[in-house]
Amino acid sequence: MITLNGIRNGLWCLVAFGIVACASSPPPIERLTIAKTSIERAEQAQAAQFAQVELNSARAKFAAAQTAADKNDAEIAARMADQADVDAQLAESTARAKQQEQRVTEMDASLRDLRNETLRKQK
Repeated sequence: MITLNGIRNGLWCLVAFGIVACASSPPPIERLTIAKTSIERAEQAQAAQFAQVELNSARAKFAAAQTAADKNDAEIAARMADQADVDAQLAESTARAKQQEQRVTEMDASLRDLRNETLRKQK
C-alpha cells in the first residue's frame, strides 16, 4: 500500500537524482594537459616558423578550453582541449614536413653543385 511517507520519500529521491544529474562534471584536466603538451611539442618542432596558422589555432582553442574550465563548463572545455590537441599535432607534423622539404631542397642544390663541379673538371 502506498503511503504519504512513501510518496514523499520517492519525491525526495527524484529531487536528489535530479541534482546529481545536473551537477557539473569535473574539469577535463587530463585533456588540458595533453593539449598543452602537444602545443609544447609543436613549438619545439619550430611550428611558429613553419606552421604558424595551425599553431595559433591550437593556442586559441587551448585558451578557450582553459576559460571554459574556469567557468566549470567541462563539456566545452573537453571539446576545445581535444581540438587544440589535434591542431597542435597538425602544426607539429606540418612543421616537420616543411623542414624535411627544406632539407631535400638543400640536398638537391648541393648535388647539383657537385655535378656542375665534376663536369667542369672533366672539360
